[in-house]
Amino acid sequence: MAGTLWHALGMLFTTILILALAYLTSRWIATHGAPGGTSWTGGGENFRVLTRIGVGRDASLLVLYARGRCLLLGVTEHNITLLKEWEGEDAEAWLSDAPTDAGFLGVLRETLNRPRRNDHG
Repeated sequence: MAGTLWHALGMLFTTILILALAYLTSRWIATHGAPGGTSWTGGGENFRVLTRIGVGRDASLLVLYARGRCLLLGVTEHNITLLKEWEGEDAEAWLSDAPTDAGFLGVLRETLNRPRRNDHG
């Protein structure tokens, strides 16, 4: 009977130890990055979700600001697709023209309908 109690306590201790190590490892990876990868700590000026709208049960459109670029992403349960990308002044316009009364769709429509600049001349 005492052997069974020690066995159960040993299993409990082992489980707690594994969970604690998994937690500490995930925190370390979140701050230092995975080996061979890049780290992402979220937030800040380098990475921001500007707006998001649901377009289906498990789908949404997301405008993301990342390192001077704005990305329009289609996000579903199984993948993320880059739909459009803005750089330079067009990306900065998303930051200064934050959606107000027009909402996401109004700002998206206005941005997509803007005449394209010809950078070559």
